[in-house]
Amino acid sequence: MVDKKKSRSELKRTAVIEAAMAEFEAKGFKAASMDDIAKRAEVSKRTVYNHFANKDALFSAIMVEMMSLLCTFEHVPFSTDTSIEQQLTLVAEQEISHLRSEAFLSMARVIIAEAIHSPDLIQEAMLEFSDKESPLTSWFYAAAEAGALKTDHPEVVVTQFMAVIKAFCFWPQLIQGASFPTDDEVQRVKQTAVDMVIKQYT
Repeated sequence: MVDKKKSRSELKRTAVIEAAMAEFEAKGFKAASMDDIAKRAEVSKRTVYNHFANKDALFSAIMVEMMSLLCTFEHVPFSTDTSIEQQLTLVAEQEISHLRSEAFLSMARVIIAEAIHSPDLIQEAMLEFSDKESPLTSWFYAAAEAGALKTDHPEVVVTQFMAVIKAFCFWPQLIQGASFPTDDEVQRVKQTAVDMVIKQYT
């Protein structure tokens, strides 16, 4: 399938979102202005308002963009023909590759920085995305439905699985500016997450 080229309007909208993300990260949501966002995006202020009524709408767009990014990554579909360990290993590799993405990390910095101060912004953005399910969550639900994972609450298993990974491949980088783990360290983190699920739920 040939990728559809973005229209000029879509390109400007993307530029505005990227500029807003940079402004929010640099100055914080409250201090950032639509004027500065327009300047950074190299578009007119009218163009910004044509796409987004206010900063709240821009913030929601950033959060939806972040969640959409996770859903557009190549993912591992559940299979009854492949061992759970192999599939979990591939799932862990995919999730770690997502977390390694600088685009994802930049959006996470903006969103988490405002989550405590402006919880309403997060809730509104979540409502826009509530009808979508991530490929990661889908895999765990499919595995549970097939009986490959023994749990009535796949969402809990997803949370536990990702908690192990993010403890080394997300939170230190987000909060402390730490370097991403080496390949050997990533391998240990991945194996720990996989072993935890297998021992507890198979």
